[in-house]
Amino acid sequence: MKQILFVLLIPLLLLSCKKETVRLSTNADEIFWLSNAGADMPVWVRGNTASKVIILFLHGGPGDGAYQFADFQTDQLWKHYGVAYWDQRDAGASAGNNNVANLTLDQMIEDLEKLVIVLKYRYGNDIEIFLMGHSFGGLLGSGYLVKGDNQNNIRGWIEVDGAHDYPESNTLERQMLIDTGTSEIAKGHYVLQWTPIVNYCSSHQANVSLDIDLQIDNYAAQAENYVNINHTNTGVNIFSRSSPLSLGINLYYLYYTTPGRQFLQSLEPMTFTDQLHIITIPSLLIWGKYDFTVPVGSGLHALNNLGSDNKQLVIMPQSGHVPMDGNTDLFAQTVIEFVKSVR
Repeated sequence: MKQILFVLLIPLLLLSCKKETVRLSTNADEIFWLSNAGADMPVWVRGNTASKVIILFLHGGPGDGAYQFADFQTDQLWKHYGVAYWDQRDAGASAGNNNVANLTLDQMIEDLEKLVIVLKYRYGNDIEIFLMGHSFGGLLGSGYLVKGDNQNNIRGWIEVDGAHDYPESNTLERQMLIDTGTSEIAKGHYVLQWTPIVNYCSSHQANVSLDIDLQIDNYAAQAENYVNINHTNTGVNIFSRSSPLSLGINLYYLYYTTPGRQFLQSLEPMTFTDQLHIITIPSLLIWGKYDFTVPVGSGLHALNNLGSDNKQLVIMPQSGHVPMDGNTDLFAQTVIEFVKSVR
């Protein structure tokens, strides 16, 4: 793998470093690093950058990392467009995770602002960037797009089972577990598995404490095993919005240290629903029909509140929280058709 080092210095943005010669390619495969506010964050660019389109993937967690999503059959996307996989601060392979003072959503939005500048600097100001935010990435992407004139730098917004409204998704998550679990128990399906889920959710309200919401998240991740969905890539863990079930180094750091939990706690009341009307760029919402973590209701609510005249919600019929796994081909084709339609 070709690796290219690029250091972004703040506040002397781009002024103190020599610009690299980056050739656009139909088969790009390169890594550079974004350094900002104490964090060194890798960005892996794959695919057809010669298309002058880059899909910038915002991973979930927070803390999961982006690279694992390249294991899903994204070669379909790579043939058409470039895809940039960015490990956010304190996530995946990023470094500098002792800089806990900067572990905030506002700082992550600033990181994203710098990354968009760097992508345009490297690949040309005429490239078209499409943001794709999955799970927590939906919150991060929404926060970026409603801030200032940021959306002027983005050609389109793709939200994939995005948690743009934590209180709402927590509430819908709990209710979906109760409703589905009760129905499945009545049918005699996975009774031993559904019973503790229904009992816990029935006796605990969402949005009361971080620990309760994390436990409900864990049950939401488990529930996908008890409904009829596809997991085509069995070698990759299925990550929930804020579940510590699949721990990497930085995800462990977030869930089992005081600063990490303080950050997670700060996200609990976060919502951009009342600001979604600000987003007027073309928007595609993709949701798994059986997503218990961020149920389809969140996608419907986003569709109703987005300010774009060009917006659509597409339901993946055999998917849970990770539709690029459950409906791989349909997911890729939906994204490709959307990008083509707005260029």
